[in-house]
Amino acid sequence: MKTTKEFTQYNLQDELVAALTNHGFKEASEIQNLTIPPILEKKDIFALAETGSGKTGAFAIPIMERLLEEHALENPKQQVVILSPTRELAQQTNKFFAQVGKDIGVKTACIIGGERIEAQIEEIQKGVHVLVATPGRLNDLTKQKQVDLSNCFAVVFDEADRLFDMGFKKDIEFILKGIPKERQLIMVSATTNMDVLNTAFKYGSHPVEIKLNADSMLVDNIDHKIAMIDKNEKMPLLVKQLRDHEDAYAIVFCNTQFQTHLVAEWLKKMNFKAKPISGRMAQNKRTKLMEEFRAKEVTILVCTDVAARGLDVKDVNLVINYDLPNEAASYVHRIGRTGRAGKDGHAISFCAFEDCENLDPIYEFIGSKIPKMDLENDDFATDIAQKPYLDAKTLMVTERSERFSKDKKDFKKKDFKDKDSKSESRNDIKPKTSTVPFSSKVFKDDRRFFFNKATSEQDSIKAALTYFDINDDHLLNTTVESVGGKKFFFFGPRVTTYKHSLKPIYKKILTPFLISIIKKAQLELFVKVSFKDGLLKVSLSGKDLGLVLRKKAELLTAFETLIKQFLLRKVYVKDEVKLSIKCFSEEQQKEYNDRNTRDKKKSEKDICALVDKMKKKVISSKEAVLLKSMNPAERRIVHQYISEDKKFKTSSVGEGRFKQIELSLS
Repeated sequence: MKTTKEFTQYNLQDELVAALTNHGFKEASEIQNLTIPPILEKKDIFALAETGSGKTGAFAIPIMERLLEEHALENPKQQVVILSPTRELAQQTNKFFAQVGKDIGVKTACIIGGERIEAQIEEIQKGVHVLVATPGRLNDLTKQKQVDLSNCFAVVFDEADRLFDMGFKKDIEFILKGIPKERQLIMVSATTNMDVLNTAFKYGSHPVEIKLNADSMLVDNIDHKIAMIDKNEKMPLLVKQLRDHEDAYAIVFCNTQFQTHLVAEWLKKMNFKAKPISGRMAQNKRTKLMEEFRAKEVTILVCTDVAARGLDVKDVNLVINYDLPNEAASYVHRIGRTGRAGKDGHAISFCAFEDCENLDPIYEFIGSKIPKMDLENDDFATDIAQKPYLDAKTLMVTERSERFSKDKKDFKKKDFKDKDSKSESRNDIKPKTSTVPFSSKVFKDDRRFFFNKATSEQDSIKAALTYFDINDDHLLNTTVESVGGKKFFFFGPRVTTYKHSLKPIYKKILTPFLISIIKKAQLELFVKVSFKDGLLKVSLSGKDLGLVLRKKAELLTAFETLIKQFLLRKVYVKDEVKLSIKCFSEEQQKEYNDRNTRDKKKSEKDICALVDKMKKKVISSKEAVLLKSMNPAERRIVHQYISEDKKFKTSSVGEGRFKQIELSLS
């Protein structure tokens, strides 16, 4: 990212060049070479460049030059406003100005939420030249008349696309209204956002557009790959990658705050120097954590996208996407935390079934597919610690026993209530349903874990299959509990204690059990098990359904009890999991299937009719049209329908599950 052009060649003030040199800045990066001249010419710009290209210096260096040239340093009133989308980015930008600007007399202030507003007001009243702020806090101080923007000659939108994506548009417009119209507007970003440009045009700006490497969204020196794995394999693969990566100095990205804290606590249990950072943390703790990470007292930072934009941490050599980002643009910003300043970086993204819907938008956004990793059994760690349990409100680690005892009485009350609700008539045409939470009972003889001493993992797995009465070893979680000595003191295989448990794949575990119960009871029943969004559904149908519903559905209650007791003794069932048992007569089942088929055909017919209408519009206007937002299943119908007509073509537009489809002539 360096050019051969030194800062001495830009006719900068000698004291600024000296300050840059003192802090290790001698040559301009490509984006700095492109932005410094137009900013010094007081032009409005919109600069687009990939992460890690030196965008902070691209606006900070010419701004400090303007402060020197126009003798603005003599008047310590707010001269420049820099808006940042996140507190961490604001602190980092302020640090650059404070370090380099200190040598030439530039005074700065960082105005962000989460910190004492009184201290920030006091700092502003002392007089500052550069105000680095998040829009919300600056808005508050402006309304309190603690900030006077009448002297402002330049405004910077740092990570402009993110500012608007995060909903700061109204705050930004309020700030722009209080700034002189002749001010300079500088916008820097890694991705294009038309909302940014529309706002600029609205306030009289016609920026010069500067694009660096427009054909490539990714930095060349980042080696990025994707691992297609099961959700339960994420932690074993993460641990192995962190161990195998020499001197791993890593950032691990998750999509939710809960997942962020869970992964960090889990890694800490395995002696990794890991800590989480998310919006739920107080600002002083976030600031302290970033200091620890930069000092490498913490070597693994687990975070949400709050840290994906603009943070420049030297020497980060590994980025892991534990979850694929929901927004395609975030992929570029996440992996851009490594491979900075021309150094090599590595990025690995985990893609489980739940992440797949985010994959195609990423491919479309970056214009290419991500190389897949070839994984073997040896690529997964086997000594994974037991997953910690977090309180959803505090995100703090809690003991299971505390949680169980806390809710025990409430669960019992709900059980009785639901049993009473089963007293409906067996002739009721509605399906019988029992929806109750699992009791959090802890058994003295906990059968959910099987400890076994063996000389090989395979032998221990065979014993575990017999113990759990299953045939599929993919249902097993296996970890090493302890490693013993040689079988015959000095020679022979080493005896190892293995710990086995069942993965909570309820369908595969529960279905064989229910079938065996039905066979032993000689009942003519069919059973179907499914699990989605925390709801475990068991559907019963067949000739003997009347027996199940007889005498206030006693047999249904028995099935409910058997299922709960069986699962609680086999696997750990989360508190939020609910059990629903539905009974369908053969007539009801047939009617239900027929209704689903009719609804599906009607839906397809309506969608195809809409497409036919849009096809006529395309032919008449000879221009592409956008269809309404659709879910993946509906989009699939459109693509298949259009594929039969060679005159037209379709393409998906937008991000997320509900994209739009663009219909145009081939």
